[in-house]
Amino acid sequence: MLATHLGRSVRSSIRLANLTKGALPRQFSNTIPKRVRYVRFEEAPGPNYKPQKPWWDMSGWSTRHRVVAAVISGGGVYYVAHLEQVPETGRWRFMDVGPKMEARLTAESRRQLKEELGAKTLPPDHPLTRHVHRIVTRILEANHLGHLKSSTPSTAPWSAGTHDDAYLTPEAQLPAGSGDKEWELMVIKDDKVVNAMASFGTVIVFTGILPLAKDEEGLAAVLGHEIAHAVARHSLERYSSSKILPLFSTLLVTATGLDFGFSSMLSTLLLELPNSRKQELEADEIGLKLAAKACYNPSAAPEVFQRLDRLDKQNRGLNISFLYTHPTFETRIERLNELLGDAYSIRAANPECVNTQEQFAGFRDAMGLVKGPSQTVWGWA
Repeated sequence: MLATHLGRSVRSSIRLANLTKGALPRQFSNTIPKRVRYVRFEEAPGPNYKPQKPWWDMSGWSTRHRVVAAVISGGGVYYVAHLEQVPETGRWRFMDVGPKMEARLTAESRRQLKEELGAKTLPPDHPLTRHVHRIVTRILEANHLGHLKSSTPSTAPWSAGTHDDAYLTPEAQLPAGSGDKEWELMVIKDDKVVNAMASFGTVIVFTGILPLAKDEEGLAAVLGHEIAHAVARHSLERYSSSKILPLFSTLLVTATGLDFGFSSMLSTLLLELPNSRKQELEADEIGLKLAAKACYNPSAAPEVFQRLDRLDKQNRGLNISFLYTHPTFETRIERLNELLGDAYSIRAANPECVNTQEQFAGFRDAMGLVKGPSQTVWGWA
């Protein structure tokens, strides 16, 4: 029985194998079977449901927020409409001072300067005044920036006594240069103030800056920087920005409803200080080029800053506001060194700069008229 059953199983296996040999391969479908799509129906809104309004819909805004939005919109349009580029560098800035306002600001600035500094101003015929006059005239004329206002020699006490003017070159006696803009020069007898500035067409030089300038090349670097501030209209730019700062602070107070002095601090940190530093670096660049075109040695500019850096380290803490609003001396020296190549090219392109070093000989003699700086108050505005 077992053999019979085993034989039947073998015959069945052989028969099944013969059948599968001729079977066709199984075919698979390439089409994706259709699926039932589930559509979810939104739930019915509840009794407290409120449809979301678009961001421009102000119907739900408070009066305070509407006022802020209106002021920002109007102020933004006004701001953009008064943007301009500084011609010398291409920097964008806000400027909304017209010619008439500029003329009024210039007149008022000169009046105040004469009231405050008139008693200390050296007369036009003083050797130092004449020497500074020559340097300023050279820079203005070489760059077609205008001329210094002619002055009649004074008989004030500052000119009492005799002065050896042999070191002054004939250029000191030249008439005012060509150009439409008229500048004024004030040399202030104050050895404790190591400073110089140029604002609204008035160049101011304190005698305390002269020892630090060291020579005519150094003083030309200082004056080039200061004249650059006036050429770039930085004073007018700051005047324009002064209108934005109160508005910016007011918007912060209106938007938040609170103010613990943060709005004023933020407006200063975000707007005033960065712009001031940009202006200083811009004046460094423009002033370097102005002095170079007037045939002065460009390397004198970073050298003056190195001396200012040493003076700063000797008098830490005397003028903190100066350090806040100005870039570090290291930054300015590095930047000036990068610009020296262009400055030398500008000087080389001026045919009048041949053999000019022979004309820069008298400044050290004039320095004998000024004592060393007291180092009490200093700065380079």
